[in-house]
Amino acid sequence: MAAPLALAGATARPRLGRGLTSRLASLAAVLGLLFVVVLVGIFGAVNTLRERGGGYGPSELALSDIPRAYLLFYQEAGERYGIDWAVLAAIGSIETDHGRSTAPGVRSGVNSYGCCAGPMQFYVAGRHSTWAAYGVDANGDGRASPYDPADAIPAAARYLGASGAPRDYRRAIYAYNHADWYVEDVLARAAAYRGAAKSGQLAIGSANAAAVLRNPRILVTEAQRADLRRGGIDPRIIATLEAVGREHSVVVTALQSDHAPGTNHEAGRAVDIGAIDGQICTGSRTGACGRLYLELARVRGPMRSTELIYCFDGDLRDPDVFARSDHCDHIHVGFDAGR
Repeated sequence: MAAPLALAGATARPRLGRGLTSRLASLAAVLGLLFVVVLVGIFGAVNTLRERGGGYGPSELALSDIPRAYLLFYQEAGERYGIDWAVLAAIGSIETDHGRSTAPGVRSGVNSYGCCAGPMQFYVAGRHSTWAAYGVDANGDGRASPYDPADAIPAAARYLGASGAPRDYRRAIYAYNHADWYVEDVLARAAAYRGAAKSGQLAIGSANAAAVLRNPRILVTEAQRADLRRGGIDPRIIATLEAVGREHSVVVTALQSDHAPGTNHEAGRAVDIGAIDGQICTGSRTGACGRLYLELARVRGPMRSTELIYCFDGDLRDPDVFARSDHCDHIHVGFDAGR
């Protein structure tokens, strides 16, 4: 739980009211993870935490354990506030099982100890609560709610940052809940959630539509799923989506049947991407969308897009990579026939 600074003490305060027995069972469940972390060197694991978590994609465990929406919230908040998304996810797992817990205080009211609320279990009691200090209306709906993961997860990132992260994650996690076992639990789960390091360059090879459809990081509509199943999507588009989905969470905003005719979309040779790693594309040179656009512009060989468009020119030397003002809300990746 995110505890108020004024109440920091030497002993661990009660957290989510699931009882001592369930808490001991939870600790036992992570002993195997802790053992693995010790084997590879706990200090080495902590050193990697000093870097921003955007350098690591989700592991298979993260993809199977974390609800898709929560994974995007963790990644977006981590990117926005410079906090390792895996640490945020580990805290969300321990506190409320990513909002799936049915205990009091997760969706309404406060927990059984009368102090904490929401998926990240922020301390909400009193005028000087940690929620009062760090709560944020991150989704812009006009209210900052500790029960809304779109607000609570970025608020947790803010609180960790104010408590010493990313410079000192141990100190920051200890501030979140004053217990050494809690710090170890978070670090162990974060290590398990963190997958392979991102290379910064896309390795685009062959792929099939099934690989795209089963990847939970590639968000497609039912119409787009039907496009992929019909077999009319260019293999280069499929391979590009598969490669992007290995390293990023991606929202496809147009594929074939859901785009106006008269373009490469109609022929199944183009895709529009409207959000990356939880960030909606706005045309900025910075942020996840701008970085992906530049990654795509660096691709060489037969998988290089012959029609790569965003809000700024990603490669002044290549006429196939260019800017259009009507493409500031998405990245267009297209291929010409026969190239």
